[in-house]
Amino acid sequence: MSKESTKFVELRFYGTLNDFLHHNRRQVTFRQSYMGSPTVKDLIESVGVPHVEASLILVNGNVVTFDFHPENGDRISCYSRFHSIDIGKINLLLDEPIEPRFILDVHLGKLAKYMRIMGFDTLYRTDYSDDEILKIASEEKRIILTCDLGILRNGMAKWGHYIRSRVPKMQLIEVMNTFSLQEKTNPFSRCTKCNGTVELVPKEQIIDQLDFRTSRYYNDFFRCSSCKQIYWEGSHFQSIKKFINENLNRNVKR
Repeated sequence: MSKESTKFVELRFYGTLNDFLHHNRRQVTFRQSYMGSPTVKDLIESVGVPHVEASLILVNGNVVTFDFHPENGDRISCYSRFHSIDIGKINLLLDEPIEPRFILDVHLGKLAKYMRIMGFDTLYRTDYSDDEILKIASEEKRIILTCDLGILRNGMAKWGHYIRSRVPKMQLIEVMNTFSLQEKTNPFSRCTKCNGTVELVPKEQIIDQLDFRTSRYYNDFFRCSSCKQIYWEGSHFQSIKKFINENLNRNVKR
């Protein structure tokens, strides 16, 4: 029985997809050998690029979907998200939730807090397994934010983003820019501890839960509808508000 011959395709990646490539493969066309009949999704992930970050794939200039099977010698061009151009129905990420919800892996606890501060529905637990994250993301139509490429390369992953920065506040800005979230924020509307919604609560209803100084100097209070955590606009609130205004160009008001 003769050995199967090795075939090749020519690959070219654009935009932020180059972040996943070895430096000598960035911004250039290169050959990738393969055997069998893999899908274009299999081929782009074989060089390290997670399929959930690709918004457009062309084979010999023609638009294809992830399940397309390239042939020997084909030229494949892969593009990251488009922000200033609407590419319409050919966008592989077209069905991404309009009002995005997120689920984060164990490495992104501080980012989860910042995402909740900005008002985004964000699930996070330190004991989530990869399988649980994938299952929840699929069932609840959530976008996976992770520092683990393995999760994003899983066939169950539909929407996701690999976090490049290792600085939590910069991670927030990265996510905001990636998903164009600037106009979708609702700051301080979610509990930073449990992700529940935060509502205005009369001071007299919670007075027995406040220490003397807090009850003396503050009058406006908010309470999580789920875990009952109480919030007020103290110095911590003002520092977060300053960060939002400086870095995300948005005037935050109650």
